[in-house]
Amino acid sequence: MSNMEALKAATINGANYLGIDEQVGSLKEGKLADLIVLDKNPLNGITNSNSVRYTMANGRLYDATTMNEIGNQEQTRSKFYWENNKYNQAFDWHETAESYMKVGCSCEADH
Repeated sequence: MSNMEALKAATINGANYLGIDEQVGSLKEGKLADLIVLDKNPLNGITNSNSVRYTMANGRLYDATTMNEIGNQEQTRSKFYWENNKYNQAFDWHETAESYMKVGCSCEADH
């Protein structure tokens, strides 16, 4: 697969397959535009797609290094869930409950 084919597989081809290519998947006036700005050209090497400088989501621009909002309204990001101790491992019953580790139905039936 060429670099261009890989980029299309991640963008317009997926949108086309899902039937939403009129709304997303490529840059065109009137389409929704969640996008990334890269420092390096991914057509020169697909690993250059890791060189994200900016991310735009829902019309808001973020610095990829800090994830602070920049552009129209500068705002420092809040903590991610794993940074604020409000996730499974932060609760003392986490190890004994192991609810996230049980396989199958949670109804306690033998199946």
